[in-house]
Amino acid sequence: MTWRTAARTLAPVLRQGFGDALLPQRCIVCGRYGAALHDACLDALPHADPPRCPRCWLPTAGSAREARRRDGACSRCAAAPPPFEGLRTPYRFVGAARRAVIEAKFRGVSALLDPLGRASARVVPGWWSVDAVTPVPLHGARRRRRGFDQARLLAATVADELGVPLTDGLLRRVRATGAQTALGMDRRRRNMAGAFEVRAAPPPSVLLVDDVATTGATLGAAARALLDAGADRVYALAIARED
Repeated sequence: MTWRTAARTLAPVLRQGFGDALLPQRCIVCGRYGAALHDACLDALPHADPPRCPRCWLPTAGSAREARRRDGACSRCAAAPPPFEGLRTPYRFVGAARRAVIEAKFRGVSALLDPLGRASARVVPGWWSVDAVTPVPLHGARRRRRGFDQARLLAATVADELGVPLTDGLLRRVRATGAQTALGMDRRRRNMAGAFEVRAAPPPSVLLVDDVATTGATLGAAARALLDAGADRVYALAIARED
């Protein structure tokens, strides 16, 4: 890598770092200065409260008897469960929670990722007993354009909160998949097939971290790669769930 290439790669990171350090932070919810997201405003974001499917974390419907017969899973997961054992998110991808994710992801307000990561860690069930936390990685070209990897920053906070190792670099995105916003579930799954490779032997129980869960196709593809590489169980965590 030449010094010019290195400078172009580091410039967005340095600009964002200096901006976070020098500019006064203003809460995206209440507008007051002092933090990118105050604790009280964090608690006021739209929560993804149960009853929800413990496997895909979509809201569940139907009778309690039906839920017990499926071990609480929704009918879709009962028929075709995703590769990950369970998914949790503290928030729904609406309102201020959606704005917070977009500000962090696309507008470089990385100061939001620490409080959102701490909130995400709090909804991880203790019985999952994960051995390590790993982010769902961006493709290298997208990471260079954006200047940072938001899932990696989230995963670092989650790992610190849970007191387990961060296995950064365990997964690599080997194929650029493009935007999936306009794609349905089946097309998203086909689009993500084979998008990840595992670069080392995974631990038995892995917690995957990403920013948003929509259809679960990205988390599912990453989980499948880890399972095929030898992981026993994979769990999934995101800031928000699109219902």
